Amino acid sequence: MNLKKNIIANFFGQFYTIIIGIVMVPFYLQYLGAEAYGLVGFFALMQSWMMLLDMGISPTLGREVAKVRSSVEESVKVVFKKLLHSLEFVFIIVAVIITSSILLFSFDISSKWLTIESMDINTVSYCISLMGVMIGLRFLSSLYRSGINGAEEQVWLSTFNIIIVTFKFVGVFLILYFISTDVLYFFKYQMIIAIVEFIILAIKFYKVMDIGRFKLYFSYESVKPILPFAMGIAYTGGIWILLTQLDKLLLSGVLPLAEYGYFALVGMIANAVLQLMRPIALAIQPKMVSLIQQGREKEMIVLYKKATQLMSVIVFSVVAIIGIYSYELLYSWTGNIEASKWAKDILFWYVMGNGILTIAAFQYSLQFGYGNLKMHIYYNTFSALISIPLIIWSAYNYGATGVAIVWFVFRLVSFLIWTPIVHHKFAPGVHKNWIIKDIMPIFVSTILFILLVNYIDFSFDYTRGMIFFLLLTIGFCLLVVNSFVSSEGRKMIINIILGRKRNV
Repeated sequence: MNLKKNIIANFFGQFYTIIIGIVMVPFYLQYLGAEAYGLVGFFALMQSWMMLLDMGISPTLGREVAKVRSSVEESVKVVFKKLLHSLEFVFIIVAVIITSSILLFSFDISSKWLTIESMDINTVSYCISLMGVMIGLRFLSSLYRSGINGAEEQVWLSTFNIIIVTFKFVGVFLILYFISTDVLYFFKYQMIIAIVEFIILAIKFYKVMDIGRFKLYFSYESVKPILPFAMGIAYTGGIWILLTQLDKLLLSGVLPLAEYGYFALVGMIANAVLQLMRPIALAIQPKMVSLIQQGREKEMIVLYKKATQLMSVIVFSVVAIIGIYSYELLYSWTGNIEASKWAKDILFWYVMGNGILTIAAFQYSLQFGYGNLKMHIYYNTFSALISIPLIIWSAYNYGATGVAIVWFVFRLVSFLIWTPIVHHKFAPGVHKNWIIKDIMPIFVSTILFILLVNYIDFSFDYTRGMIFFLLLTIGFCLLVVNSFVSSEGRKMIINIILGRKRNV
């Protein structure tokens, strides 16, 4: 499966996931209410924190799969099977611990951490118990999902994700609309989907890698060679979760559950910006590993520059519209004036910070490709030491808005200081050219376009549907402009035009 098809499949799958979430969430807010939707947001938070226990195994398995697929030696495949069964053993033990712990402390979480105003505490406790079961299942699924991605079966994986996401979002909407708006039905249905998802992913991975039968055992000798790399990913992954989820955890205890529901809306949109990176990152990481293994570092650098440039075209276009028109977007999306006013400034700072982070995150792919995460570990440790105290201080003193501003400032400073250091180590001489030719033209065109739109002074005194359509139109025009400004974007457009002419 070639790289272009994988990128297209990943983008389509990710785009579909984002869009269906955008479409369905306002209905959830309407039928469940702000407080129950806050519980849904808390579920997303718990899933993020539980990935701390992944210990770097999932991404490491994906990297090992990419290496095995490029090898023709049968002995390598035998060693890999032993490694897989050992990792499965670890994941099953951890999943049992996760689920049991959440079941044990579900009432304490409901009564002592969350600020519940109108919901029944026993209902909330039962919902959290269901969350525990789902988190354990999705934790197991992440192992096989990473393996399938490493095998570059990304077209299949994207198709499967689209199907599962459709059942998750549309299916639960039908239940809320036709059967009951009780939040218990929401979580019971999601648990059924989690079971189905786990079974299908496990079967697919075993088939792709020709593993044979499932075996439950642990071999330290099989795991030992990957431990340094896995521990590096585990450590940096843990720091990453602390940096990106600590604010949400603190605010879940500070804000009333209804306001946390509004904050969950902000989190969903801001996270969607980060998710824009995943399709390209998932596609290029196995390819970068393969190119480095073959000694083709120059081709790897070219791939890195192309990927970050194309990502800039998309991210700058999306972030500009969401950030500048945050209130209009929130209102056209939810129809909830109170939520839109409460969240607009918070969304602006978060989405700007996440836009910067999305571009900067490709530096991780460079380090991942070389299998050297030492600098990434140093950076994340230093980031945590500085930003975590600031996040805690701002959360308790200035609430969600203070946290959002701290997030943006730290992301901007990190990008300006750390990016050239990473480039100097892993891609010497590339930084200046990368900034001037790959990033800056797109950034400048975005600023000029937004200034022009503000000069025209569009009126947003329309219906919600018209406001959303107007924002979509402005965003699409900006995307087209940025595509022409980008050298890689121009090449893609020219190739599409020439291809159509040949077909005619």
